[in-house]
Amino acid sequence: MKSDILDDLIESVKIQNLHVLSVVVRKDGDIIAEHNFEEAKPTLLWSVSKTFTSIGIGIAESEGYFSLNDKVVDYFVDDIIQVNDNLKKMTIHDLLCMSTGHVRCPLEKAIEENKSFDDISKLFFEEPIIFEPGTHFVYNNAATYMLSKVISITTGCSLKAYLMPRIFKPLGIPEPQWDSDVNGISLGCSGLYLTARELSKFGQLLLNGGLWNEKQLIPEAYIEQATKSQIDTSKFNEYFATMDHKQGYGYQIWMNSYPNSYRMDGLYGQYVVILPEKNAVITYVSNEQSNMTGVLELTWSTIVDKL
Repeated sequence: MKSDILDDLIESVKIQNLHVLSVVVRKDGDIIAEHNFEEAKPTLLWSVSKTFTSIGIGIAESEGYFSLNDKVVDYFVDDIIQVNDNLKKMTIHDLLCMSTGHVRCPLEKAIEENKSFDDISKLFFEEPIIFEPGTHFVYNNAATYMLSKVISITTGCSLKAYLMPRIFKPLGIPEPQWDSDVNGISLGCSGLYLTARELSKFGQLLLNGGLWNEKQLIPEAYIEQATKSQIDTSKFNEYFATMDHKQGYGYQIWMNSYPNSYRMDGLYGQYVVILPEKNAVITYVSNEQSNMTGVLELTWSTIVDKL
């Protein structure tokens, strides 16, 4: 291990009072640096869970369960009250890119009106589809839940159960907690718990093009598409948005301002930053509630030039 590679990061965390829990740095496939600010344990990954959902979609597509060009309405006939032309056009690909045509995430209205989250797919279809799908990026937790439900509908098992033999077990990850709704559908958009080390393995798997121990766990062609920009995010204007949120969005994966790199990104400072040109993966789990993008900035200010 390179014991000094994280010295500047550790100092910056202290100076900025950032609540980082663990950081793991991999290069050329090996862990070269690691620091636990608190005892390492499975932590809620928030929206980093979304990337696991995306990979489930990629594997299921390769196994013939559906096509990314399939229309969403075809899988939810019983849930839809009113179908307009935009809704008819929406595909699984649009769910992956968060370009469903909604003006806002359907869950926002549910929160405002104190509605139950027991049937997220119903909330998804109640929210008007204003834009033509594929034309506008709107961050959409419900869209990722719909991906998880598509997997349950087509494979007959939950997303977590589907990924157990295909991802978690091959990576040596014991069965993780993944929160589900009242119907047993893995939330998809959030709810997955892993340690930083476990999460770093998943990042390495993506950097490897889906290859692990000489076995192709994920189609390489899917990863190539998932990790490049599929939709413009330059107008993304959430309160926490930085330039790293305006570089484009792939399949539940963000592009970085650092050239030719991408990341998984979750609330309160969960990040897996993948740097192909450095052959490196930097993983953070955190509980930073006031400056979560400050955690990501540690990558650019304290680590990347040392790799």
